[in-house]
Amino acid sequence: MEIILNLSSHCIETASKKKFEHLIRQYFKKNITEKEKIIIEKQIAALKYFLEKADFSKLRNYCADCGASGSIKTKAVLIITQHFKNMHIRFNNAILYRFWKNKSGYNNIF
Repeated sequence: MEIILNLSSHCIETASKKKFEHLIRQYFKKNITEKEKIIIEKQIAALKYFLEKADFSKLRNYCADCGASGSIKTKAVLIITQHFKNMHIRFNNAILYRFWKNKSGYNNIF
């Protein structure tokens, strides 16, 4: 499963929060099927994990060229695996792994 984050006018953290809020609104629409609800539930759970665990400071530094300036229209694709801790991000021909905060400090994103 993939979640596309629009980074044209926001940093990766804000784009993730906006996508999370959008999915919550979609979930409560009246004309949504059960199949669509299941897919949205999985996306919401994945984004919740990402928002709670990701080291956004390092991700923002890595993605500095896309910032909130809006001058570069780009996107990040959150690749969701069966185990959320193994998810990764595709960004401008690069794949980022291990971008989680941990108790003893921070993991590298490469």
